[in-house]
Amino acid sequence: MTEEDLNHDSDSSDVEDVGGGLFNEPDEWQPKTPPPTFASHTLSLSPNSSITVRLIGKSPLWGHLLWNASRITCDYIESTAKSLVEGKTIIEFGAGAGLPSLVCAALGGKTVVITDYPDPDLIQNIEYNKLHSLASVDDDEASIQNEDGTRKVVLPKSSTIHCAGYIWGAPPAPLLEISPKGYDLCILSDLLFNHSQHEALLKSLKFTLAKPDGVALVFFTPHRPWLYQQDLNFFNIARETGELEVEQVVEKQLDKVMLEEARGDQSLLLKVFGYKITWKKDQTA
Repeated sequence: MTEEDLNHDSDSSDVEDVGGGLFNEPDEWQPKTPPPTFASHTLSLSPNSSITVRLIGKSPLWGHLLWNASRITCDYIESTAKSLVEGKTIIEFGAGAGLPSLVCAALGGKTVVITDYPDPDLIQNIEYNKLHSLASVDDDEASIQNEDGTRKVVLPKSSTIHCAGYIWGAPPAPLLEISPKGYDLCILSDLLFNHSQHEALLKSLKFTLAKPDGVALVFFTPHRPWLYQQDLNFFNIARETGELEVEQVVEKQLDKVMLEEARGDQSLLLKVFGYKITWKKDQTA
């Protein structure tokens, strides 16, 4: 999805993949891909430490930005780490740079799987962050420092991180090979704008969410306020399965919008909404 798509006047909400090379231009006409950028997130429990992630220079799938919902997801994860993260199996869908997953690993998640669309640039970047964003307990003092002067957060020896390309709705066998009983925590951060993929995303969630006590966190900003109700339709579909409970747990007001937008309810662009999805207790047998 491009920025033009996000701000388009129509109600279209999804990426159109125009295949083939009919309109390919010579290499010398093509604009150069912007270089990677970096963004840091400070843990409230460790204010002198931060997790720095690399973001790819440009991505039609929006993996080149660290979204506000990702940061608020991390804050919520910190506040609930004792119950949702420590010693748990965790998977993130559409992870981009993978910040919430890295926070989970740093806070004691036993097995953390970071997934995104199997685009080589996205997956290679996730692998880079897996290797460079957290420190090892065996690192010396020099290598534990971030460039901004903060200390890297240390990955506990009990935590392992995996990276995988995955298309929503696809068979989950590769993911369940890592955690055969499913995942205690599933993370979906800023994915609901892709309305045509709601059912596929929900399918993957049901494939992988552990029974009976698995928890999914779904956080998002309505980046196109005029389509807010369509964003929310994901939760309607979840409820209509008859198997899942949906509960809003966060409504966070931000100081500034992430992308300037002239249309729609500006107050919605300043908010991150967070929901928790769990299995109904009579549907976990």
